[in-house]
Amino acid sequence: MTKPFKRRTVLLASAALLAAADVAAAQTPGAVAADVQELVVTGARLQNRKAVAERRETLQVTDTVTSDEVGRLPDFNIGEALLRLPGVAVQNDQGEARFVTVRALNANYNYTLVDGVSIAVPDRNGRRVFMDVMPASLADQINVYKTFTPDLEGGAIGGVIDIRTASAFDRPRHSFSVSAEIGRYENDEGFEGSGPSGTADFTYSTTYGDADQWGLVLFGNYYKRDSYAPQAEYGSTRRFYTDAGVPAGQPGANTGVYPGNGFAVPGERRWYVYHNDRTRYGGGAKLEYSSAAGHDLFLRGFWNTATDNEARQTDLLTHGGGGVIADQTATSGDLRGGSGLSVQENLGQFDFERTVWALTGGGDHRALGGDLSWRLNYSGSHFENPENWAEWRQNGAGAAFTYQQVGDHYVFTPVNPAAFNDYSAYAPYRRQFDDRELNEDLYEAKIDFGRELPGLGADWRYEVGAGVRRIERDFDENRDRYLPNAGATYDLAAADVLRQDLCLRPPGAGAGQCIVVIDPARASANFAAHLAANPSQWRLDTMETNDNNLDYSLQETVWSGYGLLAYAGARWDLILGVRYEDTETEGRGRRQVNGVWTDTQNSGGYDDLLPSVNLSYELVDDVKLRAAYSKSIGRVPFDAIAPVGESLREDGTNVTLSRSNPDLLPRRSDNFDLALDWYFGGGRGLLSASLFYKKVENEFFTAASLATVDLDGRQVEATVTQPMNAEDAVDIYGLEVNLIRELDPILPDALRGFTVSANLTLLDTNFKQPMGDGSVVELKTMIGQPETAYNLALSYDRGPVSARLAYNYMGERMSERVNTSSAYRNRYDGEEEALDFKIRYAVTDQWSAHVTASNLTGEGRTEWIGWDQELPMVAADYGAAYYVGFTYRH
Repeated sequence: MTKPFKRRTVLLASAALLAAADVAAAQTPGAVAADVQELVVTGARLQNRKAVAERRETLQVTDTVTSDEVGRLPDFNIGEALLRLPGVAVQNDQGEARFVTVRALNANYNYTLVDGVSIAVPDRNGRRVFMDVMPASLADQINVYKTFTPDLEGGAIGGVIDIRTASAFDRPRHSFSVSAEIGRYENDEGFEGSGPSGTADFTYSTTYGDADQWGLVLFGNYYKRDSYAPQAEYGSTRRFYTDAGVPAGQPGANTGVYPGNGFAVPGERRWYVYHNDRTRYGGGAKLEYSSAAGHDLFLRGFWNTATDNEARQTDLLTHGGGGVIADQTATSGDLRGGSGLSVQENLGQFDFERTVWALTGGGDHRALGGDLSWRLNYSGSHFENPENWAEWRQNGAGAAFTYQQVGDHYVFTPVNPAAFNDYSAYAPYRRQFDDRELNEDLYEAKIDFGRELPGLGADWRYEVGAGVRRIERDFDENRDRYLPNAGATYDLAAADVLRQDLCLRPPGAGAGQCIVVIDPARASANFAAHLAANPSQWRLDTMETNDNNLDYSLQETVWSGYGLLAYAGARWDLILGVRYEDTETEGRGRRQVNGVWTDTQNSGGYDDLLPSVNLSYELVDDVKLRAAYSKSIGRVPFDAIAPVGESLREDGTNVTLSRSNPDLLPRRSDNFDLALDWYFGGGRGLLSASLFYKKVENEFFTAASLATVDLDGRQVEATVTQPMNAEDAVDIYGLEVNLIRELDPILPDALRGFTVSANLTLLDTNFKQPMGDGSVVELKTMIGQPETAYNLALSYDRGPVSARLAYNYMGERMSERVNTSSAYRNRYDGEEEALDFKIRYAVTDQWSAHVTASNLTGEGRTEWIGWDQELPMVAADYGAAYYVGFTYRH
């Protein structure tokens, strides 16, 4: 579970030595003067200088990622670009950055903007922005605000992420650039073959008209990834036995001890091999107008689609916990009998499509003696997920196995290989077809006005604003499956779908072991032919409960208004004010009353007054102290307030109701920040340290209580199970350290061009999880956020060469799979590290060639369970990826 300590120690020590030498150089007379001789600023050096300048000029605690001199970020999606900032962690999907966590709370509790306005999200239940749908080429600059002012959206506890698109007025009068890369993933061998992976982006901008008052930007992108990801899982429920080898039961909710002999038997060995055929494509345009009279207008639209055509082979060996285990040790055992011994072979074929689009217009005007701004915004998202399953099972003695823990894996070995590999013994289990669809529309209007305070001069200013945002979303799920009748002859051998010419080995495969591979094309064609020829062998299950259980519609309307007072002085700056937000929700869904599905609806809401104050003071030249306080909220996921899958049952004298909770309150946080920034080297270096504390109230969990409900027109007392707000607050303490420094002053002339950047985040929380038995567990970390995260980068920019070597590390962190029956089953994502490299060579002023290597050390992903996270749960292998490409600019 622990990554090599030596590698991290060397990296951290190197960064510390560079920082120490750097400080000495910055204090040496003439050090900055030597730097002035540099003529051209390119690549990562330019990006770092822009980031330093942006942080210095912003009152809030803000970190920034900017484009380079060719107007692009050096990453495939926005999540990867943000990973280099302090306090930012990323949740990956199959090795690709998907959700961004800022400071301590998961992606549901950040707020993401594009050009200062909201965007719809294709998240079926939550509010997370899928960063892998958003290409890095969409952004010219990304700001992460970690302290909040009244003009920012109030629905963020971690941070507000603002993606800024390019402006034609910030570029040469006519400019065009195109960039493309092609390459392969290391894991490119599987059951469907694989092709090349790559990316292509273009941007065109121009200004025209009298005095160049008009500006136009066009941009587009295409991305493809074709790779395989082998993975092994070992079951979140472990079995425990006595010294006599008989079942000993499960641990309690929060006992900290295992029953019986304390040796955990893995509940299953689940092998996967994923084929990930992913694409992303889209583009947009921005039309701008700027007049000398102080009237600026813009109209910007974009559209992006990400698809994932995924086939997943699954080989599942499992047992139900009964029977007798023999020869058991802490790491091995022989399980030959008992209930639930089963081998399952199935193929899942999934199509995921996530689309986001937006059309935004706005203006900034000198009017009424001040500045007037307005925005009208429409954004939409679409999520569609058709999938189908082909599955066969063998139960009983043929599934008996022994197991042996080897490092981070369990090796399962069949007791009777001949029976285990007799595919005629695998009976048909199901042929299932699912379809899920989400549509969301977001409408928004905002207006802001600010001007100098009369009589107090240009240093004092006030600003007021108001806005309204309405979200309308609908989620629908439909499932059907064919189940075999007695005597069905479509066993795994007769189906003729196996690829026995392949030997694919997931993590933890023993000597000579391979996953059973089902051919996707033959799986579909052969079943259709068998069903047509043998309709009596199958029955159609329309899965009515599943079709109704997750469907919902929700409308959420947020009215907001704010006022602030700002002071900008020679040494100190101040913004203080208050924001008000009123949230109203109306939901519709389905309720099952004594087995019959009916329509139901609910409504709810909450309102919040969100004060804030931000202060910065320049202690001496180039040293700035910042302090901030604010209140903010983290909104509830949509499916926790919409009436999703309600169930009302009457059993004799007992009435039970399982439902969502329209009155669930958002998380509410008091946020305190203190930061010290030192800008040195004439704007070419930054050393900053930020302390922060958050007190987060209204954490939610599922609980049961007595309430009066309507049952067929009768008012009856029922036991109601629903999400509730916790009474105990969560305390989050954090430290962020950030260093950016060009090393020219401390290196000989022959080595000029190097820049080092490093950041470190340390967290301490008391996140408490209420358990089903009423006890409380204090978790090791927050969900999705490690206690320790850092990245180190060494870049080189000189003459025609730009290069960057980056290392990212995230410590162990709680996953979203929280278990309320026993805390030992809580899942933790293991430590993650990645080493990436990119080099670019300018062949001419217009043409450059580049090479990219991602995940050079071939790191995968792990998950762990257990009281001390000592039991392996998941191990996935992603491998490295290598690309070559070019950029043309004019």
